[in-house]
Amino acid sequence: MLEEQQEQQKKKMTTTVKIPSSSYQNTISELIEDCKNEPNKDKRIEILNRINSNLLKPDQLKMTLSPTSQLTNNHIDKALCNIEEKLLLFQ
Repeated sequence: MLEEQQEQQKKKMTTTVKIPSSSYQNTISELIEDCKNEPNKDKRIEILNRINSNLLKPDQLKMTLSPTSQLTNNHIDKALCNIEEKLLLFQ
């Protein structure tokens, strides 16, 4: 019984870390560049939403982004910068 509990505890402590593939990183990087080069704020928000939906769950932004939101281009740039930093960690 004790061995069984210890085994279950080991399983709970073990986590799987997903390392993004290079194609995943390329896709995100391309979308980031598209977003940086887009002059229209609403389209930038759409692209940022697309980027966010492609990110691994733990890396996703914790905000709802819609064209009607009060995000500024500065907010979008900061979000893109944060995403790029996360991508660099996996290279």
